[in-house]
Amino acid sequence: MSTTTRTSHRSRSLELAAWALVIFQVIHGLTPADTESEGYFGAIVGLILLISACTAVYGIRARRPWAPKLTAWTGLAVGVGFIAYHASPVRSPITNPYPGEPVGAAAWISVALAVAAGFWAAYEGFTGAPSTRES
Repeated sequence: MSTTTRTSHRSRSLELAAWALVIFQVIHGLTPADTESEGYFGAIVGLILLISACTAVYGIRARRPWAPKLTAWTGLAVGVGFIAYHASPVRSPITNPYPGEPVGAAAWISVALAVAAGFWAAYEGFTGAPSTRES
């Protein structure tokens, strides 16, 4: 496989992971979950991470050298953040734990998909080509 083909494949994988990050965050945001702990913290941080993921997609498509790292760090923040925010048994103003709440399967699935997309984006961004510019 030539260097150009490998770089092109890495760029496509990175872009797919970044799109998955955007799409599954939006799906999660649109999925109803009746919880007692929901506050503004998750909505504000979620919006910031969604904007960051959209910026990463733009950067990848525009072949900006900063795009892989932005994708990686945003993905890592989404993956770790969703686990800390929704799977933590601790109730606080900055968490919205699902255990013990009457949330359905759709809410849990949307969390799992966002976490998976986050870790995939982190993997692609940290292990892929140092830049999306092709040689």
